[in-house]
Amino acid sequence: MADRLRLVVFVSGGGTNLEAIARNCASGAIPCEIAAVVSNRADAYGLTRAKNFGLPAIVLDDREFPSREAHEAAIEQALAAHPYDLIVLAGWMRMLTAGFIARHFNRRLGLPGIVNIHPADTAAYHGAHGYEFALGLTKKGPRLTQTKITVHFIDDGMDTGPVIAQRTVAVRPDDSIDALKERGLAVEWEVYSQVLGWIARGQVRMSGRQVIVET
Repeated sequence: MADRLRLVVFVSGGGTNLEAIARNCASGAIPCEIAAVVSNRADAYGLTRAKNFGLPAIVLDDREFPSREAHEAAIEQALAAHPYDLIVLAGWMRMLTAGFIARHFNRRLGLPGIVNIHPADTAAYHGAHGYEFALGLTKKGPRLTQTKITVHFIDDGMDTGPVIAQRTVAVRPDDSIDALKERGLAVEWEVYSQVLGWIARGQVRMSGRQVIVET
């Protein structure tokens, strides 16, 4: 694909994945560019990272809207000035409606138009606190010996969409939550950009709900 893939990155918090993606876009490591950053929180540090990279930012607090649909309509209206190919969820702590997801299917690419990263194996754990799950700190199971960082397309479930790539992170016997997160985030930053590069280069296709990567 000759053109750079235009991304919109959605953040709710710190935005470390946003920064990693922005650096890889700027360096030419991946054939992508960030068209805009969207946040549902005005105090999200990801907005500071966006400013540091000179990226357009849109702030729309979901608490100021009567429904998810109204919030999403405002996002879509604001994004009309920033043409894009793919929405990248990078710590976006809000479920998207089925209608919004359906409207963002990318027919040119033949792919779902929204991707997400999850700090756990989506076959084993859904929702927030994936690293805590790996350490047995939730009520969902015992401590694991390894966890998997997962990049996936989203569907209208929570972390149930088709998996594009996974990377294993060992859970060490002496791991604290901070130590595991530090190693896990380093993997997140690498694999998320790798997947975006695959999509930009036309190496990803779908067969039903199965993702096929032609590397």
